[in-house]
Amino acid sequence: MKKIFRSFTAVFIVTVMLIITYIPAFAVSEPAGDETTTSSSGYEKGDVNLSGSITAADARIILQLAAHQMTFDSFRTGLADYNSDGKVTAFDARLVIRLSAKLDPYAPDPTTRPPETTTQRVITDDNRTFEVDISDLFSTSYARYACLYDYDNDKVLYGKNMHSPCHPASTTKVVTATLACEYLSGDYVLTVGRELDLVHWNTSRSGLYKGQRIKFSEILKCLLVPSGCDAAYTIAAHVARVATGDYNMSASKALNTFVAMMNDYAKSLGMNDSNFMNPDGFPNSYHYVSAYDMAIITTKAYSFKLIRDVVSQPWATAYFESGGSYSYSNSNETINPYSDRYYPYMVGMKTGSHSQAGQCLVTVAKKYIEQTGKTKTFVAVVFNCPSKYGRYYDLRNLYNTAFSYFWRQP
Repeated sequence: MKKIFRSFTAVFIVTVMLIITYIPAFAVSEPAGDETTTSSSGYEKGDVNLSGSITAADARIILQLAAHQMTFDSFRTGLADYNSDGKVTAFDARLVIRLSAKLDPYAPDPTTRPPETTTQRVITDDNRTFEVDISDLFSTSYARYACLYDYDNDKVLYGKNMHSPCHPASTTKVVTATLACEYLSGDYVLTVGRELDLVHWNTSRSGLYKGQRIKFSEILKCLLVPSGCDAAYTIAAHVARVATGDYNMSASKALNTFVAMMNDYAKSLGMNDSNFMNPDGFPNSYHYVSAYDMAIITTKAYSFKLIRDVVSQPWATAYFESGGSYSYSNSNETINPYSDRYYPYMVGMKTGSHSQAGQCLVTVAKKYIEQTGKTKTFVAVVFNCPSKYGRYYDLRNLYNTAFSYFWRQP
């Protein structure tokens, strides 16, 4: 019986692989001698848009073989798997056919163009100068680098080594999120793909896996609340493809393109003490910012409602278009009312830490001033603190001083 089973298994595998090999020939009809890369329907060779059906058992084997995930003693669910109701979707079919045609299976559907550039910039003022007007009232005890910016009067009120390059750690994701908001609307749907293979293994993640589909407004939660490096790489790959119009760009090329975009974007905002090498802040000697530059990009990030809505949440749930949801706690304890580090005027923003960067925090806080009937807003950056206690202590002191002495200004 074992010999018969092995023989049957071998024949079955060969049959399945032949099916995978010849699917494109039947799925997409191309004119003889046509050297173009698209069919009359607008799809590339090796693409498909179908509503046919095959059995769930066959689909599972074929899809997982194509994704190199299948073993005969155990089947993995998730990527390249059929739906729980036993049906095969056009997305599943497209994945297996593009794999057999040696195309990126997670490239965006070429018949669905990205939406217009986001219109979420409801507070943006690109004419800011970040004039330095230092006050002796401010000080920090723990941060090696710091900066305090008066948002309403466009003045830097405090700086400590604020033009010195330093490691930003995961506060880099503020740059990633802000740049992405320039290209993607909240409803733009991203598909998680091969860029996950480029994420360093020892980084914080939000639990994404290949094949998931999620709106940009939702993946921002994965990026900014639990500090998901997997979300940073997914966003980077999509923004690069949208910006260049090359929707089949490889993951590695897309990442390099996005990093170049980060540096161009930073320079356009006046961030002259910065250089980026990745979208998540993984340690690199050529990846650095200054506290002054982080005040600039944090101010820019604050101008996007998409970002403000996410960073103000102590807890967030991200919902996926492909089904399911993940819930996270915000790494920024200043917006958690149950934390000892809660600060009632905090709008939120982003934490960061690693051995070279120390403890980092970039934030925005605002307070309604009864005496004037107006709201005052400040941006504070503290980098390279020796502990979480240190970064929260310095931050609270900067804001308390700002709200106590500068409320009289317009």
